[in-house]
Amino acid sequence: MLRGYAGRIARINLTEGKVGVEKLDEGIARKYLGGKGLGAYLLYNNVSPNTDPYAPENNLIFITGPLTGTTFPAAARSGVITKSPMTGTFLDTYAGGLFGPHMKYAGYDAVVITGKAKDPVYIMVDGGKISIKEAEQLWGLSCSETENRLRRELKLEKKSKVSIATIGQAGERLVRFANIITEKRAYGRGGAGAVMGSKNLKAVVITGDGKVPIANQKAYKEIEKRCRKNIAEHRLTKKGGVFPSIGTWMTVDLTQNTGTLPTRNWQENTFQYAEEINGDAFKRHEIRSRACFACPIGCSRDTKALVGDIEFVTEGPDYETIYAFGSNCEIKDTGIIIAADKLCDEYGIDTISCGGVIGFAMECFEKGLISQKDTGGIDLSFGNGDALIDVIHLIGKREGIGRLLSEGVKIASEKIEGSSSFAIHVKGLEFPGYDPRGMKGQGLTYALSDRGACHVRSNTIRTELLGRPHPIDQYAYEGKPAMVRELQLDYATYDCLIACIFGAFAVTLQDYADAVAAVTGWSMTQEELRLIAERAWNLTRLFNVREGFTRKDDTLPKRIFTEAATRGPSNGHVMDRASFERMLDEYYQIVGWESHTGIPADKKLRELGLEKLE
Repeated sequence: MLRGYAGRIARINLTEGKVGVEKLDEGIARKYLGGKGLGAYLLYNNVSPNTDPYAPENNLIFITGPLTGTTFPAAARSGVITKSPMTGTFLDTYAGGLFGPHMKYAGYDAVVITGKAKDPVYIMVDGGKISIKEAEQLWGLSCSETENRLRRELKLEKKSKVSIATIGQAGERLVRFANIITEKRAYGRGGAGAVMGSKNLKAVVITGDGKVPIANQKAYKEIEKRCRKNIAEHRLTKKGGVFPSIGTWMTVDLTQNTGTLPTRNWQENTFQYAEEINGDAFKRHEIRSRACFACPIGCSRDTKALVGDIEFVTEGPDYETIYAFGSNCEIKDTGIIIAADKLCDEYGIDTISCGGVIGFAMECFEKGLISQKDTGGIDLSFGNGDALIDVIHLIGKREGIGRLLSEGVKIASEKIEGSSSFAIHVKGLEFPGYDPRGMKGQGLTYALSDRGACHVRSNTIRTELLGRPHPIDQYAYEGKPAMVRELQLDYATYDCLIACIFGAFAVTLQDYADAVAAVTGWSMTQEELRLIAERAWNLTRLFNVREGFTRKDDTLPKRIFTEAATRGPSNGHVMDRASFERMLDEYYQIVGWESHTGIPADKKLRELGLEKLE
């Protein structure tokens, strides 16, 4: 019997209305672990090359890790794996909350969904019983309306071990960056919600009363106690530390002071009104802090704001949302940012991409590339909070200018003549909130991310801006490829476990290895964890190579190479193109990929046991 796992994978074909269950092979679990690794294995082997992300044949995979559902701290997250409609690449996206633990309690390590229902449906996973149910009555509802109605209709209010993942109107209408919301948390980036909508799937309901089997309870309790102690004592995660006190809000001051806070659609990287959208500013709106299952940190917080005569209450916004709707759009009103966050959660929209495409549209408006005739009379100027809110509604409904913007920056820039030079994306995914002109390693991170521009594939904030484990010049190019490589392995390890990156400030790689060993009964070393992470990273690269991506796609937008900010610490800095290409060369050499193509070499594939993949 597999320990640490439910030992089963559910397969649901919506076209045929069929449900099947298969055993999780222990050899596969040991080789790929879970999360990113197991999800990449399933997607690579079940989705044919060049499959349209909206085709019934695309897979939508809800997935867990070996620590999910245990009480190990900061490791209760779950993931969604699919082929991204934003980029055409491999997509993995993760959320906290209770969906992952409840999936394990229901008896499944993964739920693989294929096909397309003729009419709207939702999936009910009730322990060993899986059923496909009509959802016509849910279609058109927001995310919270859907969850609340399902809980009422199914009489789930009093059941503790139940979770619901749902799309809003944006997913139904195939907004390309639609997400999936579960209990106010988001499987956020890359358009997984649009894939879900393309299958006429409104929601997945999970409930179960099982437990996660643990191989060595004594060893597990010891390592859990040790890690909780480390978290309680670490300066960032302890009570009164940065993350429990203000969460990611602290990042606004950090990026402002280091010249890396994207502003005015990346024309600048400091914001004149940064103090009006920083942690102190949002603290005034805070209602309560909130933690994920079994997590002692509690980095999230609920906020409230009155905008006009409407009160908005939301979990968030986090730093990325603050940057996207704040400095990027030159909005200094915290209430507007809170309202924008709430609206995105209701429509089911990724806030980073939404703020990115609105900032892009504001610059198009500023330059006269689009007019009020195109916007339906909206004055889409930078700093116009009312316009921001109006456009979010249009994107969520795919109406007016929102129909074009719902496609994302890449496609919109291809249709608005003269805008491509300031379309800020990699492979079709909009940038998160760290300007690589002021942190060169982050530029390499964005270019190499397997799902498009992404900071949680090897975020260099801790090294380049926080100077940990040792100070490093944020503007230097030397040493950055090796640094990024090590961070990629760190983050891929977390994603195979589906562990939180904030917990990892206090929990070491050895701690994770010991926890996996205690839970599964396998021998597990730091080296083996790193090998699993490297295998996962190369497998997602192989998926993208199979889709036609090569070195030419590992690049950055023109603005990052050619236009410098005019003020602040990073004034005058660009990403030097020749130096960037040298970083790519060095990176490919370090990881064992062919320098001219970026394709993993045969030798590397043999080292990782991936040589037999077709």
